[in-house]
Amino acid sequence: MPIRRRNPRKKVILAGIQGLVIGVVGVLLFGFILNMSNEKKVEEQEQVSSPAIEEEQEEKIEVTGEAALPFKAKQYGMFTSKDSAMSFISTQPSLEKASIVRVGNEFYVWSELFVNEVSTSEGEVLPTFLKTINISANACADPKVKNIINILQEEKLSKNYFDSIAKKEDYPEDMMNIVTAVSTFSDISSVIRLHVLTHYLELNDCVKLNF
Repeated sequence: MPIRRRNPRKKVILAGIQGLVIGVVGVLLFGFILNMSNEKKVEEQEQVSSPAIEEEQEEKIEVTGEAALPFKAKQYGMFTSKDSAMSFISTQPSLEKASIVRVGNEFYVWSELFVNEVSTSEGEVLPTFLKTINISANACADPKVKNIINILQEEKLSKNYFDSIAKKEDYPEDMMNIVTAVSTFSDISSVIRLHVLTHYLELNDCVKLNF
């Protein structure tokens, strides 16, 4: 009986082909599993992040509060420091009743604060214009601060008007002292309004002013 000889070369080639096939199948399987895992992870992240966005939007709606109060400020200049603003006022006799209002890192020279639109061209020595501003005390926890800001919307402010307030305890304790001090050099409503605002704006960071 003849003895068949095995071909070792053929055996090596066959083994190599089998290894290659197994390797390709393994890579494809690994890629498929990895892709499925990534898709699942993305879905989980979307499910987690969506409520956070909705919650954030709800919070923004809750803190909107009341609308800011509109005013018109009679402006003569804007400066980068309080000293430069004071220096400008000191050289202009017509601005002896003006006030310096700080907004951020800028200092504005205003002479009057109006509730309604007025003309600024008549009898003006220096260039000026009306600047529309918005003031809000919604962030203030003290209701007395909110009350004093709200009362500035009264068009005909005067010392007599403040004297006539029945419940002065609903307003800051120093309110009458400030009004009395301002009325010694002006009885004009827009000037009184400006200096009252400036005083409480400097004392209360919760009072916000923007343009």
